[in-house]
Amino acid sequence: MLAHRGVERVEVEGEGVFDELVVDDWIHLEQMDDDVWWLRIGDARVTITVAPGQQPTVDVCRAFYAPQKGTSSVHE
Repeated sequence: MLAHRGVERVEVEGEGVFDELVVDDWIHLEQMDDDVWWLRIGDARVTITVAPGQQPTVDVCRAFYAPQKGTSSVHE
């Protein structure tokens, strides 16, 4: 993983288990439980469940935090 602190490069390798990523105020990814990840991208909230031996399930909710920007569609 590579990050920056000002102009300084900050590299992390083999330092533990990835748990959370926050980029400014527009993306946030976090492991909520062993099988559940939560993701916010702009005005969309995404919950991903990865149960052992099963297909992952993905729930997407637009306009969760603010009025929806752009178009949205439903796929089943």
